[in-house]
Amino acid sequence: MRILVIYDTLYGNTERVAKLVATELTARGHEVSFRRQSESGEEDFIGVPLWIIGSPTRWGRAPFRFGTLLKNAVKDAGKDHDFVVFDTRYEAVHSGAADRIHRMMTRGGLRPFLPPQPFIVDGNELRGDQEERAKELGRTIASLL
Repeated sequence: MRILVIYDTLYGNTERVAKLVATELTARGHEVSFRRQSESGEEDFIGVPLWIIGSPTRWGRAPFRFGTLLKNAVKDAGKDHDFVVFDTRYEAVHSGAADRIHRMMTRGGLRPFLPPQPFIVDGNELRGDQEERAKELGRTIASLL
């Protein structure tokens, strides 16, 4: 299956999670496009049945430009897509970027494949056990396809 893994990152943590998920999907035979938000456009979403979206949490939301890209992608690519969204956030944050993006995509008519997936950071570093969680997310997605 064709899959787009698209992410934004501030300290490299969200990118690390995205790479681990993409690696697991690729290892299971899926065709994965791996893109950073700043190097992407709406055309990257068109014709791709599953979008995996990763965002850092800044003040409870995704960075503005990433949110804008996702809104435009929903308009341009249409509604016939599934999505999984994850974020990186501090443990004390009860709602993060993934929750907001999940609502936005669902309201836009896309189908959630899994609930929002938070990954925890301590300071500017991904918590040690989160890398295995990222691999498991990739394996879970692959097993459901």
